[in-house]
Amino acid sequence: NGRYDGSSSFPQNKQWAFFPSVSAGYRFSEEAYFKSLKSWWSNGKIRASYGHIGNENVGANQFISTMSPVTSYWLNGSGLPLTMFGAPTLVSDNLTWERVVTTDVGVDLGFFNNSLTFGFDWYQRETQDMLARGQELPSVLGTSAPLTNSGTLRTRGWELSIGWNHSFGDAQVYA
Repeated sequence: NGRYDGSSSFPQNKQWAFFPSVSAGYRFSEEAYFKSLKSWWSNGKIRASYGHIGNENVGANQFISTMSPVTSYWLNGSGLPLTMFGAPTLVSDNLTWERVVTTDVGVDLGFFNNSLTFGFDWYQRETQDMLARGQELPSVLGTSAPLTNSGTLRTRGWELSIGWNHSFGDAQVYA
């Protein structure tokens, strides 16, 4: 699978990005060598996936330098505060998509006509190029460091599921 996404949240030369993904599974319980086990082991599958998605939700116009009004303690000739603006914000000229990369490997097993099921997944999700403040700058500059695509966040984990279902006449029980 491949996506080519565009967003006006980025400078014109960084608005478009390609995000690929792939997945595969193998039901080994459907193979000829498995037939002798089918009386009690009804399902077996291994699977894996790997993919990228893009995050454009980084805030509007983060790549445009702006000037904001600041509170003035100076008064003009009429006794009203002067209209003043702070220093322009610094911006990165390389601002681009945050990229979320996900990897998952799993197995699904079913026993006794799928009355008893097990599932296991190991996954990792890594957000790359997250917006973060750049290197700290001297306060005499009058503005803060620009946002850059310099952050990374990784989440790893595993998930185990066990299921049971059975019929007692017209009653179905699931756990």
